[in-house]
Order: sequence, then C-alpha cells, then structure tokens
Amino acid sequence: MAFKKVVHIIRHSDDDPNIDNLVKNLNFYENYIISLPEPLLNKEFYKIRYLRMKLHAMQEIIRIKPDVLIIYEHFGFPFGTILLLISKIFRIKTIIQSDIPETTFHLPKNVFKLFISIIRYPLFISQVWLVDTIVCFTEYEKGVLSKILARKSKIRIIPSGCNIEIKTPEKERYILSVATWSDRKNLHTILKVFKEILKCNEYKLVVVGGFLEGSYYVIGEDRYETGEQYKQKILKLIEELNLMDYVELVGVKSGDELQELFAKAKIFFLPSKNETFGRVFVEAMASGTPIVAMRNSAVQYVVIDGVTGYLRNTEEGQKEAIMRLLTDEILYKRMQENCLIEAHKYAWESVAKQWEKII
Repeated sequence: MAFKKVVHIIRHSDDDPNIDNLVKNLNFYENYIISLPEPLLNKEFYKIRYLRMKLHAMQEIIRIKPDVLIIYEHFGFPFGTILLLISKIFRIKTIIQSDIPETTFHLPKNVFKLFISIIRYPLFISQVWLVDTIVCFTEYEKGVLSKILARKSKIRIIPSGCNIEIKTPEKERYILSVATWSDRKNLHTILKVFKEILKCNEYKLVVVGGFLEGSYYVIGEDRYETGEQYKQKILKLIEELNLMDYVELVGVKSGDELQELFAKAKIFFLPSKNETFGRVFVEAMASGTPIVAMRNSAVQYVVIDGVTGYLRNTEEGQKEAIMRLLTDEILYKRMQENCLIEAHKYAWESVAKQWEKII
C-alpha cells in the first residue's frame, strides 16, 4: 500500500516537540519535515544564505512531490504565499495552521511596523483564498479569521496536543506560572494577587520562562516596550511588594524539569490578556493542577470555568478563586479529577486522528 506523502513546513530551526509528537502519531503517512526561520522575524532575511534556504525548500517540495503540504507559522508572511502558489501549480493539497490573535490587525503608530501590517493584510487575504484548509486551535481564532474573509467551509478546529504525561503526584506549597514573559502575560498582576494570597496562606510563587526578546505592542495602551523594560518593571515590583523571599524566577525550563514543576504545583495561575491557544493550560490539566486565568480570547475555550479551574477578570476575583482552591479540599480534589479527564482530549493520539480526517 502506497502511503500519502506529507511535507510539514515549520518555522523553528531546532527540534519542535509539537511537530515531532504529531508526526509520530500520524499513521500510514510518509512524513517529511522542512525547517525554515521566518523572514520577517529573522536577522538572516537579507543574506544570500537565507534566500538559499528558501530556494532549497522549494526544490525539496518539487523533488518529493507530496500529496499534502502543511504550513505552520508562515501564515501571513511572503513565503507562505509562494508555497501556496507552487502547490497550486503542482496540484498539491495545502493546509495552513493559523496562529493569529486579534492584535495582528491593529494599526501601530511606528511607521515601519505600520508598513509591515499593511503589507501583511493582503498576504493574509491571498493565502486564505489559495489554501485548501485552515486549521485553528479554537472558536476564538475562527472568529479572528472571519476578519480576513476566510470562508467558514475551509476552517477546521483542531487543538494542539499535550507534550507531558497525564498524571498527578502529591502537591507542594507553590503556585506556578509559566510563559515567555511580556505585558500580555500579565506577570505584574500575578505578583499583586499573590501578595494578597500571602496575607492568608504562606506559599511560594514559582515563575518559569524568560522575558520576550525585542519590542512588542502593549495591548490596550497603544505603545511598545521591550522585554528587558518589562523585566526591570517586574524586578522593581517584586522589591516594592517585598516578595523577594516568596517569588522564584527560575528561568526557562523544559522536558522532565518542566513536567515536574507542573505536576507538583498546587495551582497554575496565568491571567493572560490574550492567547491563541495556551498550551500551558493543557499541561497544567495533564498534571492535575487546577487553573486560575482570565476569561478572554482562546482561554475561555480551553479552561472550563468551575470545572478545570476559574476564569476571573479582576484581581479580586482571581484572589478569591485561588483562596477557594487552597481552602476547600473537596472542591480541589474534584477539579483535579476534572483536569485529568479533560487533558485526555489533548492527547496526541486523539489530535492526530483529527488531522488524519483532513489530510
């Protein structure tokens, strides 16, 4: 029996556990992975070496002659359009995995960034018309896609899978937050709420992840700041709130180290302002760790309020939710069980079966 050939175009230059786990669970396919950095985010953009990488990728696609081309994280960028045009010429079925928040379509004041935004919009439009199928993580992103005239008949919702084992050991006395930190991830709010928790319960706050490199747009404030500026703001706030003995900034963690932190945490707390999915919420559920977050964007479709955690949009509401989880053991155990049950929906075996229906 001849297997379908599937080429996966990814943006990362290193191993991507999400793609690796998906490919391992795609049965009866001949999979090829081509890794390319993103042009508008990569300093190699203007170098001949970078252009050669793109040319080589196109040559590989023509050589392999795949039945299906899946494009990850190149949505709305020039190379995504080139790949789709090549696929049309060679009659290759195409799938794009979307990962775009509403903020993608704001018009920044910075002249260069405004120019980039204006250029990207027609790229988005052309790509949603050229592609055969668009995969998004939740209903939230489906709504965002409607802003660029994506036909609903082309859109399929398939969540990302969970990269850690579904189990829960004994919990320890710390609250966990994991992210690549920027204003959007709301670490400053986490610290303020945690300060209030300490008045009644002595816990640690373990903060995992580095700070975002470069500058980014601050949602709702129409300004830009750098990850370094935000880091200094956080360090200052820790001192002002006198939290030096209670907050551990442990940096980037992965693999077994990260899994252990999730597994032993009492609560996962991340009131992000915006998420296109939020894989960390799934990893918390897989660890039997109830969640406190904000009701917005994709989060409301991943975290089930009152079942796998609480969705509260105010600092007072978040404090009350955490306090309830810390003091009501029966409620806590029930939510733990719910988290483990819900996490099975995100097992890679289940996610891969959904992908197989559209490949």
